[in-house]
Amino acid sequence: MNSIRTIGAIVIAMGMALGASAQEGQPEEKKAGDAISKSAAVYATYQSEVTDVKTKPLGSAGDIDNALNSLGGHNPDQLSQGWISYSALIASQDAEYRAAVRDIADFYGRDAMMNGLANDVRYARTLSGGDNAVSAALAATEADSRRLSSAAAFVKEQAYSLQASGWAKAKIGNSGAKATTLDKIQKAGIPASQPLVNAFSAADIDGVLVQAGVPGAPSLWDNVSGAASAVRFPVAVTSGLKLNRKRVKYGKEPIADQIATLAAFRVMGAEAATPAQMSSAMSERETRGCMNMANLNLQQCVAAANQQYEVPFCIGEHALADVGKCIGGVYQ
Repeated sequence: MNSIRTIGAIVIAMGMALGASAQEGQPEEKKAGDAISKSAAVYATYQSEVTDVKTKPLGSAGDIDNALNSLGGHNPDQLSQGWISYSALIASQDAEYRAAVRDIADFYGRDAMMNGLANDVRYARTLSGGDNAVSAALAATEADSRRLSSAAAFVKEQAYSLQASGWAKAKIGNSGAKATTLDKIQKAGIPASQPLVNAFSAADIDGVLVQAGVPGAPSLWDNVSGAASAVRFPVAVTSGLKLNRKRVKYGKEPIADQIATLAAFRVMGAEAATPAQMSSAMSERETRGCMNMANLNLQQCVAAANQQYEVPFCIGEHALADVGKCIGGVYQ
């Protein structure tokens, strides 16, 4: 959709506006963050599609198909890894945590640090500032989860209001074929928008991410619109918010540990982790399984739809609300 083509430039502009508050990263840190940034851009691409759906009512069968494929076509492996990566980028902004990771790596050596991370999945979060770093990531997750719930309600409401439109009452020729097409898109996945890849690799992105992790701040994506000529990021509002920080829900500690580990890789920088270690930290079975189930339920819902207006309910329930629940089940 159009927002994908413009959102990258918007986010970069946002980062430039906040450049004065950005934390300085070492050049090698930026290189190491490339894999994490590219993965996070997949999640950003999904969220940019959510922005389009939230701001533009469905006006035709083509609009419904576009929303179905762009929101429901993401691969669960890639989307879950993208969310973990985005969370790690936010966690890596915590000043105390960054200092702890760098101090240990400098004093004992990177090899010793990597051994600690490899031998104990809980190690990264035990470092000074580790819990606060993860808490910032969970604060951003809460905002994103609420946003998805709101978008889901907006789209599902259209399943009812569109019944008054003649085109929306038209029969779907072959809903089974529509579901099959969606399955193929999901298996291939939707690649990250290159402008978003560029935005998340930009030097000024840290100034945006540190704001996104403030407890009580709105979702980053609520302040980014593909139709806007300028970004209005509420710095004064977010900087004054001091709500209760998010805690990891019981039983979800392994997910929090992975976020902290991936954040440590980003802070340590160039070639600190092997591709295999990076992939392992990004891959989280529970969230991936949840998103996979959301995709399957979406396919079944679409296959059972008879008229065009029924599909928005499927989109809202499974491509939006279910995804929000998948990422929202980590905090309390």
